[in-house]
Amino acid sequence: MARFLHNILLTAFCSLACVAHAEELSTEPEKNVEESYLTPDENEDYEIEPLYSSDDESIFGFLNTPHSAISESVEVIAKYMDVFFADEKIYQESTKSYAVLSAYSITDENSETQYAGDLRIKLDLPKTKKKLKLVIESDTDQELQSGFEHVTGDTPKKAATESSYYAALQRALKKQGEWKLYSSLGIKLRTPLDPFIRIRAKRHISFDEWNLNFTQSFFWFQSLGAGTSSLLEFDRTFYDNLLFRSATTAIWRNQTDDFELSQSFSLFHEISDRRAISYTIASFGTSEPTVHATSYLFNIRYRQRIHKDWLYAELRPEIVYKRENDFHPEPSLIFQIDMVFGDKYLK
Repeated sequence: MARFLHNILLTAFCSLACVAHAEELSTEPEKNVEESYLTPDENEDYEIEPLYSSDDESIFGFLNTPHSAISESVEVIAKYMDVFFADEKIYQESTKSYAVLSAYSITDENSETQYAGDLRIKLDLPKTKKKLKLVIESDTDQELQSGFEHVTGDTPKKAATESSYYAALQRALKKQGEWKLYSSLGIKLRTPLDPFIRIRAKRHISFDEWNLNFTQSFFWFQSLGAGTSSLLEFDRTFYDNLLFRSATTAIWRNQTDDFELSQSFSLFHEISDRRAISYTIASFGTSEPTVHATSYLFNIRYRQRIHKDWLYAELRPEIVYKRENDFHPEPSLIFQIDMVFGDKYLK
């Protein structure tokens, strides 16, 4: 059953890509986005390809200007929110060298507080002909996380657990049509060592007032075997400071032969150039023995840049409802500090 669903899912996404690729595509003009930390190259990973080409001689040519303005607004605000809230894709797609040190406390419903930290490092290796990046990070690999952990991050029970670290060489492959490809080869630093390989394919499409972001990953870990993960995001802006996002994920691993599924809806509000807040509701489930929900989540993230462009503070109240606990509410409060190091972000 799981293999059948997996084939249907991949077929649907491939069909979407083929239809979009069959249209004549034109390149959006370069966007000027307010600089913030971990901003990837503007022409590298966040360029948006319109779904349909424009025809100035058409009787609808007068719609080209407002359409371009709306599409650009969606892209700019979505990118700004991803950067400000340190979305996972910002770490994956950054082409610059950086280091991020995070420290946080997590207080559960029993008023017990635990502490944890996180470290991410990406170093550009300029003398390599293939433009390799050396990546070192703690136990944040998405392929090893459940859909629930993608959204919630660390829980109070996991906060004090010793993290594992990964070291990998990452390379951006030659662009294939409108798809951007990345490959990674690395090792999970534990005893025994756990080698892995990963290939990611990404595509961005804009149409009408929506932006679509699709990511497909294929991976293999010696300890877990092969698997694949899919992420589909739809973004739309409201006014000049509100962004709505729908995110759908599906992760399949050969070891368990089932899908872990999640669906989340988020609203991001830019309060000022230093402060922003987001509201998220999400549901999580699995495909076996039949498709069913395993947990639900609601959280609010208040994030503020407290010093220049490299020091951030975040406060996140959160409530989780898990099937294993009869969907009893489990509230927690997370306080986090992020410090970003790198020549570009220390100026």
